Formats: sequence, structure tokens, C-alpha cells
Amino acid sequence: MLYGVRLLARQGTCWKHTLDISGDGKSNTGLHPKDIDDAAFGDVTTNALVIGADPIDHGDSRQTEISELSAYFEAYVIHGTNSFVEVALGFEDYEHAMVRKLMRELEGMALSQLNISNQ
Repeated sequence: MLYGVRLLARQGTCWKHTLDISGDGKSNTGLHPKDIDDAAFGDVTTNALVIGADPIDHGDSRQTEISELSAYFEAYVIHGTNSFVEVALGFEDYEHAMVRKLMRELEGMALSQLNISNQ
């Protein structure tokens, strides 16, 4: 996460910095997300896409597992104004969840530029 924040900081002309994190489990290497100071993120918004397990039987246990993992990402991974967690209930739902996430990130955005030249 910190590496991504450093890369985004190099993009001075970018008007919005969004770091997208996808994962199917909790942090198990390096610095734990809960140990990163919020100030380290600056103006970077961090959104997450949580991927639930794909058990062979597709039983109800996925709902509990995805709820726990989503809560973890809500508590420790996302940062910034309007940050959010999107959920893919298994890898087969990944594409649909990614589209939902991207649409949510783009929702309400309007870009324009007014060029007035003296002719």
C-alpha cells in the first residue's frame, strides 16, 4: 500500500489519486495495514475489491467468510473520502465486481475544460 502511495505521489499532474487493492485474504507479509499511519496516505483514496472463496459446494459458508474479510478491509485497508469495499463472491464473480467497482469510482465524475482564446 505504501509503495502504491509513493508511486501516486510522483503523479503531480493527476487531480485524483486512487489506489485500488484487490485481495482474497488478510495481510500475511510485510507491515500490517493497521500499523500504517493515516497521514501516510495524504490525499490518496484507497478502495478495495474483496474476493470470497470458491468452495466446491458453494455452500453458505462463503457469506460468513466474505463478511469477515470485508470487515477486515473496511477496518484496515480503505482510506480517504468516499472510499469503499466492493465484494466478489468468488473468482467467478470477479469481472462483475470489478465493473461495479469501476462504475462506482466514476460515478458523479464530470470532466471539462473551458478554453477561451482571444481571436
